[in-house]
Amino acid sequence: MMEPRPEPMLPTTGPRCRTCGKAIASDFPTAPFCSQRCRMADLGRWFAGEYRISREIQDSDLEAGD
Repeated sequence: MMEPRPEPMLPTTGPRCRTCGKAIASDFPTAPFCSQRCRMADLGRWFAGEYRISREIQDSDLEAGD
């Protein structure tokens, strides 16, 4: 019988998945999400209109970027 693979060590503090809250490493391939599934769930929320920009975008907002 094969031994189960050990779970990767994840940080107890630091970045967490924006969808489910699971701890992730900052260099994780799907960061800031723990998986492609959570990434797509977040995108679906944007498409469904669950997330909104809180105010009208001002010209000064566009000039603030580097």
